This record gives sequence, structure tokens and C-alpha cells, in this order.
Amino acid sequence: MPTAPEATLVDLVLGIPGAASRVLAMHGLLELGRLTPYALAQRTELALHDAQRLLAALELGRRVHAARSRRARRSSRLRSPRDIARFFEPMLAHLVHEELWMAALDVHHRVRGVRMLSRGGLGGTLVEQADVLRAALEMAATSFVLCHNHPSGDPKPTDEDVFLTNAVEHAAHLIGVPLAEHVIVTPAGRFSSVFRR
Repeated sequence: MPTAPEATLVDLVLGIPGAASRVLAMHGLLELGRLTPYALAQRTELALHDAQRLLAALELGRRVHAARSRRARRSSRLRSPRDIARFFEPMLAHLVHEELWMAALDVHHRVRGVRMLSRGGLGGTLVEQADVLRAALEMAATSFVLCHNHPSGDPKPTDEDVFLTNAVEHAAHLIGVPLAEHVIVTPAGRFSSVFRR
């Protein structure tokens, strides 16, 4: 049913005719996916089990999209901040907490492997530079890129982002596996490079 309107699909998932008008009038699909089941139930007057069912359907759709994107991106070349943002947005942009990920690259800037390095809260995530370098070496990277999300929607690098990037860049240079780029993605599709701030 790829051509069915969003409201029809929401009603089908919930099994409650007309519920979509109440749910979608308050939130778009992207915003819905960021709510907890309790928040969704409270804001839309749905029963908790109905809110959980709707969020499960949205999560399945997100996972299908991410799996398709990963398959299409296996041979992706990450040469620019835009390439990196497009690569990581499906897995990071929608999150309500921060995560830091790495893509290990080969000599042609193609992705050899991807790994989550750290999961944090709303305002940040912590990682040791040794953990970043260890992951790059384990994945046999020729070079690597970092990407993390800002759930706030502001792609501007924080002082902590800049400090981590500089420390990792220096250490990576010393071991001969350079950090090629560090990009921040946001829910609205905005992104920025920590290198080019």
C-alpha cells in the first residue's frame, strides 16, 4: 500500500477509524517517531497499547529504510561532509539521544565497515580517543570518518565536539590512519563539519 495516504495507514495500524486525524493533527511522522509510548498516549489520548503499536510500526518502517540504505551504501564513497551526512542520517537523525559512529574507509574512500562508538544522552556522549583508534585499526581502515547527531536540531559543533575531533585527529595522524572528517547530523536534515567550523 505504498500509495495510501498517511492517515489511512495510521488508521489501519491502530485499527481505530478516524484516529489518524487526531494523531497527525498534532504531530508529523518524524516527530511521532521521536516520542515515547507514554508521551504519545498522553498527547493523543490513545491507549498505551495503541501508542506502542503505532510506534512499533514506525520503527519497523525506519528499520526497513535503514536496511535498504545500508545495502545501497555498502560501496558508497565518503568524500565530503554531504556524503557522510547522507550516509549516516537514516540511522542517527531521528534519535532523541546522541550517538557517535565511525565508518572505516579503504584507499578509495569506500566504506569497509561501520561501528557505533558511543551512546549518550540528550546533550552529549563520551568516548575515549583510544576507543576510536582501536575501532579504526580493528576494521583495517586506511582512513575513517566520524559522525554523531545533535537531537536539539542545532548542527553547530560544541566545544567538546571540537576538542574530541582535534585529539582524535592528532592521535590518528601519529598511527598513520587519518581521521578524514567529523560530521554532525540533525533531525531536520541540517548538518555541519566539525573540521570546517
